[in-house]
Amino acid sequence: MSNNADVCDYLARLTHQIGETRFAADHCLLVRQHLLDALAAAFIGCRGKAFDDLIRLCPRVPDGCGWPGSNGERIHPLDAGMVWAFAIHGSVFEDGSREGACHPAAAVVPALIALGRGKDWQTLDRAAIAGFDVMVRLARTGNPAFTKKGFHPTSITAPFGAAATASVLLGLDLLQTQSALCLAAMGCGGLMASFKSGETEPLQVGWSVRNGLMAAMMAGSGHLGYPRIIEEGFYNAYLGTDGAVPDHPSQDQPLEYEYAIRCCYLKPYPGCRHVHPAIDALAQILEANEIFPAQIKKIRVKTYRVAVETEIHSLDSRGDAYFSIPYALAARLVLGTSDWDAFHERHFSNPAIIETMKKVEISVDPDVDSLYPRQRGAFVEVHSADGSVRSAKISFPLGEPEHPLPVSATRDKFRLASRGLLSKSEMDRVEAVLNLDGPPGALDAVLDSALANVEAGRK
Repeated sequence: MSNNADVCDYLARLTHQIGETRFAADHCLLVRQHLLDALAAAFIGCRGKAFDDLIRLCPRVPDGCGWPGSNGERIHPLDAGMVWAFAIHGSVFEDGSREGACHPAAAVVPALIALGRGKDWQTLDRAAIAGFDVMVRLARTGNPAFTKKGFHPTSITAPFGAAATASVLLGLDLLQTQSALCLAAMGCGGLMASFKSGETEPLQVGWSVRNGLMAAMMAGSGHLGYPRIIEEGFYNAYLGTDGAVPDHPSQDQPLEYEYAIRCCYLKPYPGCRHVHPAIDALAQILEANEIFPAQIKKIRVKTYRVAVETEIHSLDSRGDAYFSIPYALAARLVLGTSDWDAFHERHFSNPAIIETMKKVEISVDPDVDSLYPRQRGAFVEVHSADGSVRSAKISFPLGEPEHPLPVSATRDKFRLASRGLLSKSEMDRVEAVLNLDGPPGALDAVLDSALANVEAGRK
């Protein structure tokens, strides 16, 4: 990026370039896999009082968008983007970017749902890829500085991802797209401290996505934003710098892969991604050894600093367990699984889980930490009472680009998430997003199936 180019100008040109690119089938299939994954996450994240109360605050409109459980009711696309973002992010089961330490699908997929009806798949695929790129490129300029300063990377970059996606869907020209991104900067906000009240934390992502969609709509109506608002506003606010961040890549430096969506991971089980390397390392140990919790003297986990610093130590809700390595490992040992049910509050009083949690020791390993964020690793040692020690090291947990999650696993994830909420035929229709030869408007049919007859089973 030249010294004369503003960040928003560069990102707008990137968005337009992506919006004119014809992508190969493997890129398109990856978009659809992330879309199905996000729908699975939404079916989990919509189960809760906070989601219900948020829906009640959204005025009904005759021509708008639905949500999981809407049963024919409609809300304004801005509100739809907000509630879908809440549901996807509230699951703690959505995709993510290790480069940006953010969750792009929580911003991009709600934009596709809110504004994508009637669009052909080529436009939808391009819009998604553009949204991922813009959001991740901005997020990585402050990774891990955003988190260390107490800001939530997903929430403060979601407006940009939503605005970029919306710009492609709305057919904005270059100047309008630049203004959409500039206006999106005024809608940022998100704090790591909000995770201490996990049920309402997804609100900050929902509000950010709504602001990003509104920014694109305002830009489409001819309203302008300040071209250097990121350099002079966003970076000053969230990094205390004008953008010259030492040891951080600029927006135009190459990503790990050609496009950001190829750099992103998909979760095989819920919870904070920082917990997953330790789960995978323990799983590797258990695959080779039969170990019972009562035989264990201690479990040592050596990982990177951010994983240690984001730990939640007291378990009051499911959201707390998602950020607890001791709980995740104890649940895996006692329950034999790390699925969505394993993090249910009813397991918090399980004596075997409580005792096993006490045996877990967590520390920062300098070697593992030096590779973050390029690698999110963990080294786990299981010390038995008989003196034996079994260990395993994970550099790339399941779901990373280097260790990809199969499409079949995403199908299974969706079916488990929507079980009891959708019929088999409705599940089949939603899974049609994976059909690269689907007709124009196929997303409409997918969404109609995803919204049908959910309410009774959602409670």
